[in-house]
Amino acid sequence: MNRRTCLASLPLALLAGCGTPRRHGSAVPADVRRRAWREGLVEVRELAPDVSIDLRYTTAENVTGRPLYPVGMPCLLRRSTAGRLAAAQARLRAQGYGLRVWDGWRPPEAHQRLHDHGKRTGLFIDPSGGWSRHCAGISVDATLIDAKGREQAMPTYFDENLAAAASDTRHPDPAVRRNLRVLHAAMEAAGFKPLPGEWWHFDDLEFLYTSIPVIWGRDLGIVLPE
Repeated sequence: MNRRTCLASLPLALLAGCGTPRRHGSAVPADVRRRAWREGLVEVRELAPDVSIDLRYTTAENVTGRPLYPVGMPCLLRRSTAGRLAAAQARLRAQGYGLRVWDGWRPPEAHQRLHDHGKRTGLFIDPSGGWSRHCAGISVDATLIDAKGREQAMPTYFDENLAAAASDTRHPDPAVRRNLRVLHAAMEAAGFKPLPGEWWHFDDLEFLYTSIPVIWGRDLGIVLPE
């Protein structure tokens, strides 16, 4: 298989924002920005400046227990995908909410590490069969925040408990069900499809059935932590 391709047949399997995001990188080096642009990627907040960014893989608070992204890791998406995210943010802002992004473009090098660590969980698609759409910059992991930047109650946390993380889950707490409806309605209206098994993961519908080249971290000059 061409390892430069995110297969359309895959299962639907830094910067400040609103409130006070806990983690975000420093200014993105100009050379990384230029390389990303050539690959069709833009920083999310170029198009959605008030989206809150908290890239979970820049910290040890993820399933691997260590940072996978370097300090200053940019939050990148394909330009059209970032535009759809901006549309979802605008819809939520009108309702007194907003988005917090936990992951956008994911270097394949990092995805390989995630799969190697958590392959038994089912959270991370096996690269031997095709890369995650994150690796092409056409998927985003996000949650709902209020106008003060506080994360709202959801069925699970990020990368947690797939048994309870289904997008159509009937959570016993009505507030959780409402928050999930608000988030998914905004993302779907903007042109995203929620992943059935992970309420936080959204795929850009434009590319759902199209093979898109993955973009390697090394091609942008991004080096993962050892």
